[in-house]
Amino acid sequence: MSRPEFVYVIYIEAPSAKVWEALTDGEHTRLYWSRFVQSDWHIGARVEFLRADKSQLSHDGEVLEIDPPRRLVMTFDVTPEGFSEPPSRVTYELEELHGATKLTVIHDGFAPDSKVLKGISQGWPQILSSLKSYLERGAPMAMTDAMRAARGE
Repeated sequence: MSRPEFVYVIYIEAPSAKVWEALTDGEHTRLYWSRFVQSDWHIGARVEFLRADKSQLSHDGEVLEIDPPRRLVMTFDVTPEGFSEPPSRVTYELEELHGATKLTVIHDGFAPDSKVLKGISQGWPQILSSLKSYLERGAPMAMTDAMRAARGE
């Protein structure tokens, strides 16, 4: 039996280098994701996702593969949020198409009956829609109270 996974594809009207920067620079991620990402961005480097105000670690991981601005693979550990599941894996694949970017997010490696999979299945579409709005119109998607509650904020 195969392990469950999540795959999401979104097209963003921005060059892949700009999408890459938005995915890997905390000053960008805090605006559309409410998380400040920080890392040295090399294989083996730790990746930390802090609350937007940098007050608390939300989740972390380790860079497994990196090929800017085309591919990034990292572990995804939500132990700091109180989950007792082993880390899963997130892959970003970016393909530039006529000045726009096809961004594919693959999140896999979940434990059977994963609670994390259930959470990210709502979280990733919200985050990636907000990223798209942020890059295309300069402002992230407005978060409703229900969306924030679903993300545990």
